[in-house]
Amino acid sequence: MKKKKLMLYVWTGFAPDYTSGLAIANAESEEEARKAIVYYLGYDPTEWGTLHIMSSNEKFATAVHGGS
Repeated sequence: MKKKKLMLYVWTGFAPDYTSGLAIANAESEEEARKAIVYYLGYDPTEWGTLHIMSSNEKFATAVHGGS
């Protein structure tokens, strides 16, 4: 059985409160990525923000400033 290619799923503006957050998952599908993040957090956020999808072999960098 051929293994599916992993993709990097990045949500910017994730679960904003006072400031926006960031969520990242390496998965075979967006659904799998979302499930992994929900499992990690222990809840399903109402606002996911903007989704960026990249192949896992692409160079990638991101940063999120903290604040209140």
